[in-house]
Amino acid sequence: MKTSDKIVGQIGRFIGRLSTRERALAAIAVAVVLSLSSYSFIFSPAQQAFARQREEEKVLTQAFDTAPYILARYAKLVSRRKEIEGFYDKVDLKADPLSYLERLLKDSAQVPAGTYSVTPKDGVPLGEKYAHKIYTVKFETASLDNLARFLKELTAGSQPMLLSQIFLDKRTTADVLQVQLEVSGFEAISK
Repeated sequence: MKTSDKIVGQIGRFIGRLSTRERALAAIAVAVVLSLSSYSFIFSPAQQAFARQREEEKVLTQAFDTAPYILARYAKLVSRRKEIEGFYDKVDLKADPLSYLERLLKDSAQVPAGTYSVTPKDGVPLGEKYAHKIYTVKFETASLDNLARFLKELTAGSQPMLLSQIFLDKRTTADVLQVQLEVSGFEAISK
């Protein structure tokens, strides 16, 4: 006889000597041991899978809740972009902002040629159709009316520009006002 057959036979005789109550208690003990050992093989992975699903559900729910707001904001931004592009399609952007500034200084501010300076700074492209140009403008004027006419034409004229800084300095020795501006405009990109 094999050793395994002997062991099985001894276990069978041992169980045969047990009373019904002892057999029931042993069966319950075996069931408890099996259920505890199956916890690590069956229940723990299932519990972890449910926890992962809960986390994924939270992320998806959050994305689902915020998606309408993001889409609405995107639609508003696209609409605003079209509105701005429509406005600038009506504006004459064929002229170079530098020459436009010089023309305004001569015509509106009535600053003699050679007594002003317009210094361009680096600009950046804005989309596919336009470039953003920045300029520092320095000049002197004795007339506030000419300055006001220049500023109005600069910001609301045929080629409006954005006035981001203005510094005014009145000389005490003369009735001259020193003006320094930082303006930016748009230039159509030729394709």
